[in-house]
Amino acid sequence: MDQLLKKPTIGVEKHGDLSNLFVHKFKVGKEEWLLGYTFNTTKKIITWEAIGRHENFYRDIKK
Repeated sequence: MDQLLKKPTIGVEKHGDLSNLFVHKFKVGKEEWLLGYTFNTTKKIITWEAIGRHENFYRDIKK
């Protein structure tokens, strides 16, 4: 997460229904996890929107 604080654009910017959302992938053990976040460059604020395993991440975040 230190990487994210230093460079908020490290994640992949999403489009369409999830525009303004960035997703950063990382591993815990052998499992891939995703962190969905938004950030405000003016105020330098990162807001965590969702975190979870890949299998249901995108379905759940659209709810």
